[in-house]
Amino acid sequence: MASATANSVSDLLVTTKSREVQRGMLAESRGDRSAATRHFLAAAHLELVLIDDYAAAGFADLALRSRLGAASCFWRAGDVDRARSLLDEVSAANREGAKLAADTLADLQTNCPSAA
Repeated sequence: MASATANSVSDLLVTTKSREVQRGMLAESRGDRSAATRHFLAAAHLELVLIDDYAAAGFADLALRSRLGAASCFWRAGDVDRARSLLDEVSAANREGAKLAADTLADLQTNCPSAA
């Protein structure tokens, strides 16, 4: 992350989100669906906060990344409708967003079908 984001976006929030994703992935790998869901939902909601923080700080690329991250976390938590809604927002933004959303959706459908 660029040092300029340190003044406007909480490093602690970013770190906590990353740890929640890791904990979700570990729970997923050991077959603990309940824990995976809990941790992915926590990470998804932290990503939602980061979307607004990054946008307010003028970091549109990081806001987009967090929107895709939130969609992925919601998907892996089993909230496919919320994930699709976020991907639709990305897709509606512009042509590049449409490709990113389509690629993310294809990846989720291929690599995370059990969560859906």
